[in-house]
Amino acid sequence: MVQKNLILSLLLLATAIMGCSKKTIRTEATLAATGDIVWDYSTLKKVSNGTSDNKYAGYARMIQRPDLSLLCIYESDGNIVVTRSSDLGANWSAPISVALKAGGINMAVPDILELKDHSLLACYNGRPSLIDPSRKFNIKTKRSTDGGLTWTDERLLYEAGYQFENGCWEPSAVQLQSGEIQLFFANEGPYTSSNEQNISMVRSSDNGLSWTKTPQTVSFSATKRDGMPVPVLLNNGQDIVFSIEDNSSGNFKPYTIRNTLAENWATTVNAASPNRNYALAEKIDAGIYAGAPFLRQLKSGQTILSYQGTEGRVNNIDFANMKVVVGDNTAKNFSHKSIPFIIPDNKSCLWNSLCILNDDTIIAITSTNAYSTHSEVWMIKGKYQANLPRQAQSIYQADPTIFYDQGMYYLYGTSSDEGFRVYQSKDLKSWTGLVGKKNGYALFKGDAYGSKGFWAPQVFKHNNLFYMAYTANEQIAIAKSTSPLGPFTQTQLKAISGTGKQIDPFVFFDTNGKPYLYHVKLQEGNRIFVSEMTPDLQDVIPGTAKECISGTAKWENTENTPWPVTEGPTVVKEGNYYFMIYSANDFRSNDYAVGYAISPSPAGPWTKYEGNPIISKKNLKYNGTGHGDLFKDISGNYQYVMHTHFSNNQVSPRKTGLIHMKFTSRPGAPAILTADSSSFQLLSTDIN
Repeated sequence: MVQKNLILSLLLLATAIMGCSKKTIRTEATLAATGDIVWDYSTLKKVSNGTSDNKYAGYARMIQRPDLSLLCIYESDGNIVVTRSSDLGANWSAPISVALKAGGINMAVPDILELKDHSLLACYNGRPSLIDPSRKFNIKTKRSTDGGLTWTDERLLYEAGYQFENGCWEPSAVQLQSGEIQLFFANEGPYTSSNEQNISMVRSSDNGLSWTKTPQTVSFSATKRDGMPVPVLLNNGQDIVFSIEDNSSGNFKPYTIRNTLAENWATTVNAASPNRNYALAEKIDAGIYAGAPFLRQLKSGQTILSYQGTEGRVNNIDFANMKVVVGDNTAKNFSHKSIPFIIPDNKSCLWNSLCILNDDTIIAITSTNAYSTHSEVWMIKGKYQANLPRQAQSIYQADPTIFYDQGMYYLYGTSSDEGFRVYQSKDLKSWTGLVGKKNGYALFKGDAYGSKGFWAPQVFKHNNLFYMAYTANEQIAIAKSTSPLGPFTQTQLKAISGTGKQIDPFVFFDTNGKPYLYHVKLQEGNRIFVSEMTPDLQDVIPGTAKECISGTAKWENTENTPWPVTEGPTVVKEGNYYFMIYSANDFRSNDYAVGYAISPSPAGPWTKYEGNPIISKKNLKYNGTGHGDLFKDISGNYQYVMHTHFSNNQVSPRKTGLIHMKFTSRPGAPAILTADSSSFQLLSTDIN
């Protein structure tokens, strides 16, 4: 359970007396993390700045200088550059060159450190782009004494092999109170016949002008790979901790390596050392990738760790997102996970870092292709707020549907080009996920029809099997499973019959058991049709397609476009009438809204309710409300699950919400369907 009050647990350590000698042991309180980081999306800002020819900008590290200006160093198409901001990140200067690629060697993965004399130290990694024995992987530094305008005093600290598998990587440095600089880097140079890698360290006692000649191995796990060190001298002034990625569990996870200043790396920290700790309080499944950790500490004491993880995403580094967790003041027990950057499933946030400002504002920095076709450096600001209950993560399922079976609700929707994810809940309030049987997916690409555009699923049960009707490649398909969690599959990967583009399926069983498929055809607008289905539910009966409604009412086309939209049909029978709940306007419009039509039969004719829309931004105060599914909860009450826009000025990713609905009977006339706007809630889940 999450602690609700700040906990200060005093560890009382006794004075040990051995013979005539006396050893005094330091006493220190452990400050636990009891809150969350709240990210301010209005501060989302691009940092990298270059010409349109730039193909890559990334691996950025940022510091705040004594004059409160910000300095960000990053890799740009094989060069190292730095950019400056005098207004806390609102605007950034043109890039200034630090180290340029030359002679077939790129300059990569930089770090920056302000020294006690206020000079700047940049460290970076030479990486051969033209493989040849004369070009070796190396670790270098440069210094600046004018605030980063010019860079001189290049030093070569170490050379590894010339081949990728025998290189050295990712330098990062810290300066101790004594003035000594310790520079850590990942090193596989000594392991020419294996895939092992250690963390090596060199020292400088003259502000980076000279360095120890032979690297010291400070951490090593035999047969495994320690990588990507980021050191911090803790606020207590006595402990050095650096984060690493460690693949001893099978896939990379964040670990910490620690020493006191008294120990000072006299002994290599091996796999069994108590100085090596799994960082996360809540462990991630062994097979899930969670690499490239970055460590910093707040002035208030809590430590902050970021990493690039695939929890809830395709388990591939190319789809990893930045995750940030909060630890105690000893750099342990990291929890309270948050996600600074909300990105699509087919994008990534990689090689992330953190900058802590003087007022303890946290800046998350990432290399992402989420806002472009190539990698750029972006930042966002957040604040750690103590004594908060654990924050939940919004669920981003567009075109959602909820299916109830045997005491459990299952939530599906549009969210990924890899298939359909699923969450579950026993009460419609507390949601867990992702719970699909294929890495969170109930239907995964390749198991059923479709290679892209997985939209608008509907799940239902028939003859003790579970069916999913869905859109892919702008066609409709139906897959089966023995569980609501999937995997939903097809023996023959095919779409149903029909002409042209067809989307948004909804299968309805009449009281006599006859099945109908309501769907949308893209022809001179998005028009809702109905077709009779074959008894095996695998296709429609040719020649039975019949148009139900199109966008003819004013509220359905507020922008008066030549392509009116009516879509997302859901059909229920109430009394003697059939009710079709649908959405209208382009989903990107703020006026996307929900209305309904009534018919005496499943095939029509349909009469639109004159009080439409019944759900809109006017009564919910959210933009883009619509495209959902009507269902009965365990108490027999109707509820409608739908999506809204992400914010007032951003459409995607769309948030999932729930609202109570009610049919009010009228003598001799169809019932009136209404939505209780006061009941609306956005759905969320604890972050996995």
